[in-house]
Amino acid sequence: MATQAELSPCRAPVAWCQMPRMSRASIVVIVLLLAAARAPACPELPVAPDATNPYELQFGATNVNGALGNGSLTAAFSRCGELTVFKWPGPSYYNQLGYLSDNVADARTLPHLGALDGMGAFPGLYYETASGPGFTWLRDDAWTHAQRYSADDSDVLVTDMTNPALGLAVTAWNFVLPDANVLVNHYVVTRDPTSPVRRATLVFYTNFSPSLARLPFFPIADWGLDFETDYAVVYDAREHALLHFVPASAAAYPHDFSLVNPLLQHPPAGRKVLQHAVDRLVAGLDEPGVYVAAGARHRDQGYQCGFDDSAICPHQSAIADRTITAFALPPLFDGIARNAFECNHVVSDPQGPLGACRSANHWMYGAESALTDGADGRLARSPIAACQANGALARRLVFRLGTASATFYLAAGGTRDEAYGLLRAARARGTSPEAQRAATEAWWASYLAPAHLPDTDDAAVQAFAKRSLIVMRTATDAASGAIVASIDSEPPYGEDWPRDGSFINYALDLAGYPDVVSRHNRFYARVQRKTPAPWSILYSFPPCDPAHPVYPNCVPAGTYETNYYADPAAIVPGDPVSFEIDEAALGVWTMWDHYQHITDGAAAAAYLTDVCPSIGLGADNLAACKDDSNNLQCMANEDDNIPLTQGLQGAETVLLALRDAVAAGSACGFDAGRVAGWDARASELEQAIHDNFFVASAPAHYEGGRPAWLLWPVGFFAAGDPVALSHAEYLKARAIDPILTRTAPLGAYNTEELLARAQLFRQLDDAVGLAETQDEIRFFVHELTTPGTHHISEAYARVNLDLNGDGILPDYQPQNDAPHVWEHAYLYSAAMIAFGSR
Repeated sequence: MATQAELSPCRAPVAWCQMPRMSRASIVVIVLLLAAARAPACPELPVAPDATNPYELQFGATNVNGALGNGSLTAAFSRCGELTVFKWPGPSYYNQLGYLSDNVADARTLPHLGALDGMGAFPGLYYETASGPGFTWLRDDAWTHAQRYSADDSDVLVTDMTNPALGLAVTAWNFVLPDANVLVNHYVVTRDPTSPVRRATLVFYTNFSPSLARLPFFPIADWGLDFETDYAVVYDAREHALLHFVPASAAAYPHDFSLVNPLLQHPPAGRKVLQHAVDRLVAGLDEPGVYVAAGARHRDQGYQCGFDDSAICPHQSAIADRTITAFALPPLFDGIARNAFECNHVVSDPQGPLGACRSANHWMYGAESALTDGADGRLARSPIAACQANGALARRLVFRLGTASATFYLAAGGTRDEAYGLLRAARARGTSPEAQRAATEAWWASYLAPAHLPDTDDAAVQAFAKRSLIVMRTATDAASGAIVASIDSEPPYGEDWPRDGSFINYALDLAGYPDVVSRHNRFYARVQRKTPAPWSILYSFPPCDPAHPVYPNCVPAGTYETNYYADPAAIVPGDPVSFEIDEAALGVWTMWDHYQHITDGAAAAAYLTDVCPSIGLGADNLAACKDDSNNLQCMANEDDNIPLTQGLQGAETVLLALRDAVAAGSACGFDAGRVAGWDARASELEQAIHDNFFVASAPAHYEGGRPAWLLWPVGFFAAGDPVALSHAEYLKARAIDPILTRTAPLGAYNTEELLARAQLFRQLDDAVGLAETQDEIRFFVHELTTPGTHHISEAYARVNLDLNGDGILPDYQPQNDAPHVWEHAYLYSAAMIAFGSR
């Protein structure tokens, strides 16, 4: 019998986490085999999805359709070619871009998903016709947009945009250089012979918010508090480049603007004199910090450093208010959070952050926002702005045989000289954006060349598998080896969850990248708790005495926080859920499971030396943290939920960890008595799982959080146990069929059941079951990923539109945190198991 009300897999507040993962109501939606009009706007939808996404109701809608990175510089773009994420020095932190979409229920029907017009970075076009001039941003609805990568094994993003009224087509090529922290933005403009456009200028707009802000336990500082992080932008006439920057000594809020105050308080008369003064200021920038240099390939023909006068404070405050309300914090913490994180509580000036900076620093200098300055085709050439600042560069298009091009580089570094050195190298003689693109494509093709892929000729499955491996690579932090859950900031998944990471490791081992997994598991061994520790501020247990630890006063050793920033030296938690018992167990699993994929003897021995202590420490404390009343694991956090629970998810993973620790006993040299204790506790827990979570009614199954894991990786069922098959049918009915029949208004992690069933059918050598799973994988790849770019999200919502152009509606729209690395790993692994590997 089932005695436990389980929480569904969820990173939302507890009320949402108690929602069923899939709708179990008797909803019948007829799949309309009609050729429906595709969504005309970019990227907003003309109709709202059939269900709201609980993750986006917290932190904002993910406006990402393409992701790029080299492990250090990381960038993401919307479907209409806007830069919406720009992280440096890694995929975890810091987001250096001013961008904040909305978290209202209808955010996906709003322009830019609710972000203010001037947020992000994007291109625009000034043009002249016989009837007069005009200006258009290439993201506007007057343009059509189609996005793809240049090849299945490439991380070069291609966005094709057309404007029939102007007779213009623009192809954007965006990519991060594999060996340098430079984002290349190359635009090729084609003019139709009947185009009314006689002359045109491409304008590249930037709204960076350089940041060194990082909060332990609250991963919001570098994106949700942009009103506190921006410092200044200047135009350097010597380098012909914009420089967005914040010196390390001025990074704290409120900023010390003494560096720029002389020019902004008493600006020199005359543009040239002011420019010379700015050049002298830039020449003296020798302090470390964050420096983002933006420059056109062959210099620019206009620039603007402007003050961003948009209403950021009411925008941010409304979003933060909804976020804090959603988490239903205790009154004391609620007030603290609002006072610390809502702009209208932090900034009292009625003119917002910019007005506060002007008043506090007595600035007299003003400059028009770069967002509006280029509308007449002439940028005003202001060389400086600060506090809330944006920039723009212009490049006149020279058409030859109907084609023109312009390239803009974005280089990020920790010093002015580093950023400028990268920019100079990108612009150097003998290089070209075409050659840089070819080199980037060749690097990625070489990286994927040895990869194991599903043994199928299905082009979509192959493309998705390759994209998944690229996603895992771009999410891997070059400095630490950590792998973030998503490179996105909204919601903020730029941290490493051991839960996600254990399954990502499994996929990478299947793909043939054991060195990446070894390094990743060494990161887990480093961040694992070595001694008992206090709980986070969310909990009110008695004080922890590490010398005499008792539970629940102390969080046991051998466990993990929710997640961690990808810091190469420090151990910095990202979220405040203290004792994720399933993550502690999955950490043990991945450390032992990976060992079996290492073929080099010396590497295997070195690896065991590094991880065996963590395997033993995890097993010791998981075995000891027990509820004597029912023989289940102790009450703890499961699946990122704040309340302590005692569900199937914790029980099954602890069982998995204990079994694997027993299996590791000989290789790790664990004491025989210690191993015997783990083995005895595993047998006891196995019976407790049956006693507490088994449901005898047909189909016989086990009910609770993450029930698919019982099939795999736990392997709960003995060979020949008929409940394994009936449990598999239960999984199909709860999570796969609602997607296949399009009756689920919202889904998340449905690929989990797909993988578990594939593992069962492969184990049973069930050809019929494998064939059925292969068809389901094809459906998931086609219906749950972004058209053209093959990204899957954490959650996906049904919408009554034909999004992928196959003439069938409703479709599912990938939403939060696409590309979601764990979901990519799940579906890739399912394809590898169901189709076999080649």
